[in-house]
Amino acid sequence: MTAFSAPSSFIKFSRRAGIVATAVAVNGAVYLAINNRQPPDSVVVTPSTLDSALGLHAWTIWPYWLLLALAPAMALSIRDRRIFVATMRSYVVALALNVALWLAIPTRLPRAALPDGLDAATAAAWRLLLALDAPGNCFPSGHVTLPIVIAAGFATQYPRLAPFAWFAIAALVPTVITTGQHVAIDILGGIATALIGLVLTRHPFLRRGGVDAALLANQRNATDARPQAP
Repeated sequence: MTAFSAPSSFIKFSRRAGIVATAVAVNGAVYLAINNRQPPDSVVVTPSTLDSALGLHAWTIWPYWLLLALAPAMALSIRDRRIFVATMRSYVVALALNVALWLAIPTRLPRAALPDGLDAATAAAWRLLLALDAPGNCFPSGHVTLPIVIAAGFATQYPRLAPFAWFAIAALVPTVITTGQHVAIDILGGIATALIGLVLTRHPFLRRGGVDAALLANQRNATDARPQAP
């Protein structure tokens, strides 16, 4: 259990960047390795009424890519060492849960053909996605799990900005449906593995007292770093 009763220390940006880059590379390699080796008897996901109501919209490829970039960006901004470490620990556990489910229950969602007449940039964004991401690993959605886990760390570090982080996720998550990458049940699965990862690692976001103490520690660090009057 992480203690927040004593002042914490900040982790350097270069170290954060190295850890986040490694996590992104490992996550991508594991995801693609499983995704590109789907068994022929994998479960074909059927869109629900909600999925059909949302529909498919080619332009949502842009907020979809933004969702993919959101988790690394938030992770890089977590300066407190213990919050960062706790968040990456939750990240690893949540990712392991996703991997176990991808292997135990392989799923795929056949993709619809892209409409004609897309502008060059949007068409290129789609070609990149389709070249990298096969139509598998649907349940649970890792595109939902990881932003939620990282947002918990971000919200712990910056409680005043927490509403903006959660709003951004809520606004961007539907694009996993409108781009035809997932269905609603995949989103629920992604939320579930994120919450399980946070609970199993006892992330400080789930402990209000720990959050308050962490913020107090950060304030003390900032005060101690100020030049003292002669």
